[in-house]
Amino acid sequence: MGLVLLAWDVARGQEAPPDGVAPVTGPCYTLEQCLDLALEQNPDVQVARKGLEEAAGAVMVARAGFLPSVSSYANYERLEPDYANLAGTSTNNRPFIWNVNLRVYETVYSGGGVRGQMDIARLQDQSRMLDYESTVDQTIMDVRVAFCDILYNQADVEVHQQAVDFLGQQAQSERNKLQVGTGQKLNVLRAEVNLALEQSALVDSRNRLHNAYLRLAELLAIPCPVDAEQPPFDVQGELRYERLDMPLDECLNIALSRRPELGARANDIDVQRKQLIVDRSALLPHVQLYGGYDAISEPDRTVNREYYDGYVAGFQVNWNVFDGFATRGRMDATRARIEEMETGYEALRLSIHTEVLRAYRELQKAEEIIDTQSANAALARQSLDLAQQNFGLGLISQLELLQSRLDLTRAQTAELSARFDYNAALARLQRAMGSDFLITEDSGRQEPGTK
Repeated sequence: MGLVLLAWDVARGQEAPPDGVAPVTGPCYTLEQCLDLALEQNPDVQVARKGLEEAAGAVMVARAGFLPSVSSYANYERLEPDYANLAGTSTNNRPFIWNVNLRVYETVYSGGGVRGQMDIARLQDQSRMLDYESTVDQTIMDVRVAFCDILYNQADVEVHQQAVDFLGQQAQSERNKLQVGTGQKLNVLRAEVNLALEQSALVDSRNRLHNAYLRLAELLAIPCPVDAEQPPFDVQGELRYERLDMPLDECLNIALSRRPELGARANDIDVQRKQLIVDRSALLPHVQLYGGYDAISEPDRTVNREYYDGYVAGFQVNWNVFDGFATRGRMDATRARIEEMETGYEALRLSIHTEVLRAYRELQKAEEIIDTQSANAALARQSLDLAQQNFGLGLISQLELLQSRLDLTRAQTAELSARFDYNAALARLQRAMGSDFLITEDSGRQEPGTK
């Protein structure tokens, strides 16, 4: 069972936002709700879904090659009297000619072309399904990273806001001391410099938060008005820390066996092999059986019957004996595509292997930083509390107090950054593995820097 750590004792959407951040009046989404919304509205997912419909239509087209085709033809011609009677030599001709026919054709042999087209359509249908799964996996990963990015920046804004409040109080306190003659100008200047630096960090953090909302809104296909002072929605969740108890070898094996891209590229190779059969079929005879019904008019008025009709049946053979080596050229091109795709398939395997390794290493690095910075943040909090007490007793200087506050801010932001990196790396690793996973909610809370 993985160890779960919560980043901050903050429930977004339930508490008032920090000063300077516009309140959100729109809906508040959990991670599960964001994922559901993305799978419904994300443009990439919608495009991939249309690809499934296109592939299904191609299968229907290919299946038609196995079924009989029915065609009908009718013709009616009205002739000029002089032309109909051949300038008077055939005065009994009718001034019109008509005929109607109906044919049913069935292909009985095509050199493997019809079967090959059907196999190609089915393989392409499977490939589009795998492409759809790949798009869904990518979208899920992007949404998870964007969601965690908002949580990270929300907490980061709060950390810097707390630091600004603390430094603002210190600066005001030093000004008051200077006015009554018990303070120093240097202390005032130092406090104001630290306050200005922290205010700049707060502005930068708020800007990153705004950009994080824009990114998630893009993935969810939620429009953001240009003149909006607040995001059209908010999120609710925690930057959790869940240890992944899975060895690297197992992650690699899962990735190479489950990634839908590998299945899609393998299908593309099989498509070209089937295409080679279709290309070769052009060199072989094609045989069709047909049957039908004909009715044609009788042009001579002296004949008792106005038309003749009857059933017909037969077969026809088409054989392209020589086509100027066009078929050979198509087959050579198909063979080249097969070799090209086989090389691309091996390159994709290597790319996935590298992707898993990179994500796994990033996960381990973030895990080590979290273990270090969680304890460090707790120590920095204790150090600041002690520094405030000693400063009140006159045992330490203002510089030491400000340094303690800076140490706490750095420790908290470092832990937050590591938690975000861990969650982002975990999402990338699960994307690289192409495996199913569950998003779980945890109602427990802990203070920053605790395990």
